[in-house]
Amino acid sequence: MKKIIFSIFAISILTLNSSFAQASEYLMPAKKYGKWGFINKNGDWIISSKYEEAYYFSEGLAAVKYFGNWGYIDRMGEWVLQPEYRNAKPFKEGLACAMKYNKWGYIDKKGTWIFEPKLNVVSSFSDGKAIIKNDDGFVFINRDGDRILKHSFERALPFAEGLAFVIYNGYKGYIERNGNWLIKHDYEEAYSFSEGLALIRNGKNYGFINQRGDLVIKAEFEDANYFREGLAAVKKNDKWGYINQKSEFVIEARFDAAFPFSNNFAVVKSGGKFGLINKNGYWIITPNYSGLGRYTRALSLEEQIEKFVKTMYSDWQLKGEFEKTSTYMSRVSEENRGSQIQEISTQAVNSLAKRYVKYDQSAIGLYEADYEKFNVFIPGAKSIMLPVPLEYAKEVKDNWNDVWLGNPTYTLSGDKFLITSLEAKYKGQRFYYDISQDFHTTANPTLDLSFDDITYNIPQMNILRSSHALASSLTLIGQSDVDVDIPVTSTKNKKTFALVIGNEDYSSFQMDLNTDINVDFASIDAKTFKKYLINTLGVPNENITLLINATAGQMKQKIARLSAIAEAYEGEAKLIFYYAGHGLPKEDTNEPYLIPVDVSSSNLDYALKLEDVFSKLTENKSERVTVFLDACFSGGARNQGLVAARGVRIKPKSPYVKGNLIVFSASTEDQTAYPYKEKAHGIFTYYLLKGLQISNGEMSYGELEDFIRTNVMRKSVLVNNKVQSPEVKVSPIFEYSWQDMRFTEEENLSSSG
Repeated sequence: MKKIIFSIFAISILTLNSSFAQASEYLMPAKKYGKWGFINKNGDWIISSKYEEAYYFSEGLAAVKYFGNWGYIDRMGEWVLQPEYRNAKPFKEGLACAMKYNKWGYIDKKGTWIFEPKLNVVSSFSDGKAIIKNDDGFVFINRDGDRILKHSFERALPFAEGLAFVIYNGYKGYIERNGNWLIKHDYEEAYSFSEGLALIRNGKNYGFINQRGDLVIKAEFEDANYFREGLAAVKKNDKWGYINQKSEFVIEARFDAAFPFSNNFAVVKSGGKFGLINKNGYWIITPNYSGLGRYTRALSLEEQIEKFVKTMYSDWQLKGEFEKTSTYMSRVSEENRGSQIQEISTQAVNSLAKRYVKYDQSAIGLYEADYEKFNVFIPGAKSIMLPVPLEYAKEVKDNWNDVWLGNPTYTLSGDKFLITSLEAKYKGQRFYYDISQDFHTTANPTLDLSFDDITYNIPQMNILRSSHALASSLTLIGQSDVDVDIPVTSTKNKKTFALVIGNEDYSSFQMDLNTDINVDFASIDAKTFKKYLINTLGVPNENITLLINATAGQMKQKIARLSAIAEAYEGEAKLIFYYAGHGLPKEDTNEPYLIPVDVSSSNLDYALKLEDVFSKLTENKSERVTVFLDACFSGGARNQGLVAARGVRIKPKSPYVKGNLIVFSASTEDQTAYPYKEKAHGIFTYYLLKGLQISNGEMSYGELEDFIRTNVMRKSVLVNNKVQSPEVKVSPIFEYSWQDMRFTEEENLSSSG
């Protein structure tokens, strides 16, 4: 609320009439003709489409990407912070995550670094808390940078409604703010609570649990998103719609994609384009955009309230027909302007809250007996901690539908209503809520709590860890940091297809070779890369072919299949080809070859010439073909096995990159592709995965190339005492555009704000 008041204080009366019309527009990021701009609710372009990417407006500013770098603009389209960041996120609670030198930190609205860019993973602040990742794992911090809990976690999500999802010592579940487990579970995936429910994945399907850990909405959906404003987007029979908390479809499943509601509107995709609907499922903005509401909250509450305030203020500052000039000048004095703006702002918030905050849909959650307070979830507002004495607690919870809630007051927190006071009545008893007594919304002291003390009071769900589940969670190789913290996206890239090959075990297929010839970690490289394709880049599992220890026949057959897919999709498909294994140059021609596990290095007639692979992948029209080669072609690979077998080291002739091809190679022609033994990966693949991990798959090709090349060159000298310089080669048609490409540029529309 303060930021709205302060921003309006700065407005001169002389400029009110000229600036109100544009500043009060509802602005949403929209994409058309390959660029992002901002439209109003009528679909008119207010800020022209000239940005490579754009977030929604938050706290008066929007993060946008311009010529490869990120900065922040105001609603007039003017730069407030120049585009000088490698990456950036929206402002929340006065701070924004920003990246420089491939590291994240936090800036304020002046661009001052509050936390220097030294971190690999950060989250936005929420209720004064955030998550960062350091060498120990994920940790919770406050705005001073102090740790809230002393323990580090293998994975963590921010606190929401009093609980945070974590993985600790192999256990998955939700902890309270004091670090104690509330729920332990064995679901494949679980997410933060929203409006009293948390999204989980059980097997292949999604459902919702409550704060007791009970599965209250059956896991029967192909995909789903969290609840907001009483509704959740779910996918059934390959179409998206919206359900309520009774699992009833309120808006039928008819969309290609759907995202959470905000302020009674939601972004959906239909017929390959994005539009905006209301809660009746009617179109507000017809689907005409290739992108809409990037990471959206739809129509901003801040903007709606500001429009209300400015309209009323504009009327107030006009001189009345029967008002003397001296009286008018006294009335609109600077002191009176300030108090009037505060009064109008309060009216605006309370008036709008009546439309959006739904007390009749409220739900009661966890009772924290030490504080004698209930978590109460009210659609349209942040959850509150309602004081209820212990003697009444059970009865109140059992009869929540009979509890009356009223007499609220509000302020605004980010883009959500914050209830500052409230009265509850039940059978003659009155319970009063005051935000100043709500520890969820006030600064928390730094806690130093031990997990050793919690083993006697952990509530257990009625889902036991089976021996099969335990066995499947144990992996002897590949448990480095990139194998266990794989980001998950809601994006679905249905027209991306991949062939992933990991050729490691040559000695089992060629009896005259010993195990020294094998390519250490190639199989785990391929398997983990497939996981990133699915989880982080949104490629459907059925679109990916994984080959481990592939023979010549298998490789040729699957490459031909990938080419046939491109033909069937008539130019709309994106292809990804990944290979980890041996490569060799042919001695008489120096042409590079990929080596199947059943092909001898002394006879390459049955190997795959790299130029032929490129030609096959590009023979049919596709949007683009991206190739990753964790192999070298000089006669050595990771453990130098083929150098010994061949007794040669040749500088291979680089094949011509043509068509629509982009090739990421582990090394230059005469270098070796080395392992990173400490991480149990090829060093090239490790930093490929690391780049995808720390950016949640959002790095551009140029950013990814820079990240891989810089880190591989530095680390290889340190751990292998050898120089390795990854490189990228592109076809001429992509010479000036490849660096800005992204794996998910068309459908990377986040479901969270």
